Amino acid sequence: MQKTINASESYFQRRVYRVRDIERLGISQSTTYRRARADGPWTRLAPGVVLVAPGPPTVHDRIQAALLRAGPGAMVTGLVAAHLHGITTTPDDVEVHVLIPHSRKIQSYPGTRFERTTRLPKPSYVNGIPTAPPVRAVMDGARTFRTWAFTQQLLHSAIREERCCKLNDLIIEMELGSRRGTAVPRAILRTFQNGPAPLHDLPRRTARPAEEVQRTAA
Repeated sequence: MQKTINASESYFQRRVYRVRDIERLGISQSTTYRRARADGPWTRLAPGVVLVAPGPPTVHDRIQAALLRAGPGAMVTGLVAAHLHGITTTPDDVEVHVLIPHSRKIQSYPGTRFERTTRLPKPSYVNGIPTAPPVRAVMDGARTFRTWAFTQQLLHSAIREERCCKLNDLIIEMELGSRRGTAVPRAILRTFQNGPAPLHDLPRRTARPAEEVQRTAA
């Protein structure tokens, strides 16, 4: 049996798979779930999705698991997506936020949230990952009930370079989207509208997040 499993594992081309796809490679579902137990070499990342590599999952692994669980048309948004676009965030300790078509119902699970929307944007692709455009990603992240300081840093980072987000575009997106969680970002954007000074109050930080995510997957 072990020899058969090892032979099948040689066909793995990536780290994250759906259980049914592993079964097509010759490994039964019962074997997959047994190997994905707490004491096994694999890790269950989502219902029906496992990491077929030893060690803890990376951010990239969690993203891939969420997208496999969500199905076609889904895309990453929020803080992780903003980070992929090059906007300074702290994605390692936040949930993977995924937009799905409004007609689809998928249960969220710890570390990952699925949000149904009638305003599903055309995705951008960052390192092959379908990602909400920067303005949508930032505003979805700003609505997550973080502290004033964190939200201010996020919005400041987003509009520091207009190639990412323009102030007016963020305001428009806020008005078009859900009102839930907008009290803090609304107040912060209002202070930005009142003059340029707030945009220079926070320290400038540099990062190359999309490449960082790729490195963690190696």
